[in-house]
Formats: sequence, structure tokens, C-alpha cells
Amino acid sequence: MASLIDSEAQFNERVKHFRLSDPVIRGLGALSLNTIGVFAYCHGQPGQPINDEEFQKWIEANVVASVSVSDLAGLKRLLFESQTLVLAALKEQVTAPESASSRPVPSAERESRLEAIRTMLPGILIEGPLEPSHMLLNACAAMQQANEVRYIAPEKCVSRTHEVIHQKNPSKQLEISSDVLAVREHREVPDAVTTSALQVQEALVRRGIGLVFADLVDHASYSKYISTLFSHLHREPPAGSSRCSVSQIVNADKLVWQKLLELGTKPRRGAGGTLALNKGLLEALVSYEVSFTLLPLPSKKEPKVNLKKNPKNEVLKDKFEKKGKGKGKGKIPDAIRKLGGVARDPDGNNICFAFNISSCSEAAIGAKCRRGAHICAKCFGLHSVQDHDKE
Repeated sequence: MASLIDSEAQFNERVKHFRLSDPVIRGLGALSLNTIGVFAYCHGQPGQPINDEEFQKWIEANVVASVSVSDLAGLKRLLFESQTLVLAALKEQVTAPESASSRPVPSAERESRLEAIRTMLPGILIEGPLEPSHMLLNACAAMQQANEVRYIAPEKCVSRTHEVIHQKNPSKQLEISSDVLAVREHREVPDAVTTSALQVQEALVRRGIGLVFADLVDHASYSKYISTLFSHLHREPPAGSSRCSVSQIVNADKLVWQKLLELGTKPRRGAGGTLALNKGLLEALVSYEVSFTLLPLPSKKEPKVNLKKNPKNEVLKDKFEKKGKGKGKGKIPDAIRKLGGVARDPDGNNICFAFNISSCSEAAIGAKCRRGAHICAKCFGLHSVQDHDKE
């Protein structure tokens, strides 16, 4: 993934910003001076003063025969800016290498790559719910920069629309990096809602676009992985077992990336031009360790007890009733239990009591906080149990 000093799109944006003439732009292109990092060394050395006369002679001898005052001033500014950015990048690589590898993608580079993906994949509408957020694109780019597998959970694969609408106010945090003490601005975005199969699938599609954006996987290979993964939802279960659930799909996806990490997979494009994730994702999915998590589970339905035919079953009836009452009173708050609420959803996941009783600011509606999912404790909809009758 191209950094700020290696991005051709970023360099072209600066050239347009300085309003250089077309002959100068063509001259720079003919010399392959198309990135900030290359242009910084075209004349002199970074950190040294620019000699006006020598620089003008170099421009007229190599770029354009007769340079105007406006173009000369713009080129000097571009050279000075390029050399300053190169020196700053070199210093950051020495003093804070981790910070250098997690830099956000430059805006011009991001827009240029997204436009290239839209052209390459005309059958996919990369907008609305399928447009990945800047945060997701930066996470995929960081994976490419570090050349190591990192798992990005579905709830973290938010859309650009979700990022803009739900982004919280920026907060200031004090960071210590090497010998530098700095105050940085952090923008937090709540997790996406991934409770249904469609929401999970859209999240994983957004992640796939981010991986293609970072040149970590081919779209055809990733689409085959997603299709194979979600095909388990349509598989008919044997008698006494339930159909494969969405939570099993998410767990299997997590185990796939865990297995890739254990195998030491390097996601960056290799010397021969191959991408390890093209085969690695599908091979990990069909492995025994991952396939085991997708097997149909025993049905959770309670056995029916016929209490009418045998009067002696009254004891058994009392036992079932006491078990249910004790379980409800011990774990479910009265404010939720009186409204018919339960502690877990059909998949066995915890439900946030604070969200259902009053409010909880740790996650968005439909997402999960440390206490559980922000869904209705009665119908599992996208509202609290207090608002159940209002829906």
C-alpha cells in the first residue's frame, strides 16, 4: 500500500494544487517524477538549502526549456515540501516504527484506488451499505504494511455511511512513542449491527473490498470463500439437530484467520506476484478444525412432558416450574422478567440488561457491549423491552 511519499495520486494532487502548467506537468511525467519520494531527490539533497539559480538551470535543462516565474515558484515549493516530508518519514521510521506502519491511507490515494476497484468490479455497487469505511480501509492497509495476518471482526467492518452518522466526538489522548510525548486526536466509531445473516454477509463483503483495496486478495477468490462459508446456512440438518446458525458462521470465519496466523501466512503479494490469501482462505475453511465448528448442533427444544395422562407427573410438573422460576429470578432483573424478557437470544448469546432497563452507551442499537447484545429481551428486535409494545 502506497504511503504519502510513495503515492502517485497524492503527488498529482499536489501538482494540481500548485497550479503548474501543462508543459511542466508533461515534463515531470517524461522524467518519471511521479511521487513525492522520488521528486525529493531530483535536485540536491533533503535538508540542504535550494540554490535558486542552479534549480532554475536544472528545470530548464530537464523539464521545460523556458519556465515562468509562477511555475518556478510552484516547483520550488513542491521540492521543499517533498524533501521535508521525506525527512519526517525517515525520522518516524527510526523513532516510532509502529506509528509509521499504521498511518492512514492518504485521501488522494484512497479515492484513486476505490475508483479503480469500481471500474474493475462493475457488477458490485460500492456505495451505501457496501462502501467500506475509512477505518476499515486503513486497517486493511495496515495489514499490508506490516505483512502479517490480522483478524477484522464483522462488527468492525462498518460502512462509510455508518462511520459518518455514528462517529463520536473526537477525544484527545496522550501518547508516548519512543522519546516523543504527543497529544493525538482519536475518533471512535461504534460497532456495526451484525445480528442477522444479511448483516454479517454485508460486513464480510465490505471487508473483502478492503482487502482488494490493500492488494491482499483477488475479488474472485474472496467471493468464492464467502459463498462457501454461507452455503452452510442452506444445508439441511439431520433429525434432532438445528440448522447452522449465524454465530457458527462468525466463529468459523474467526477460526479461518486464526489458522492462517498459526501457519505464518504472509498476506503481501509475493515475488512471483501471487497472493497467499487467494488459496489460504478457502484451504483454512475446509480444514478439519474449522469444519468442525460448522456441524449441525443438537436442537435446543425442551422435551414435551405429558402431564394429563399420568397424575403422578404432578411432582415432575412442580420440578419443571420451580426450575424455571428459580432460573428467572436469579438471573433476570424483575423489570425485564415482568415484561416477559429473557437473558439470552435463541443462539445462547447474552442480552444487555442495562440497555433494556434504562440505557447503555457502550454500543449502538443491535451491536454488542461487554454485557451483551443491545436487542429486545422479549422479541430480540432492535429496541429495548421497554419499547416492545410501541413497535
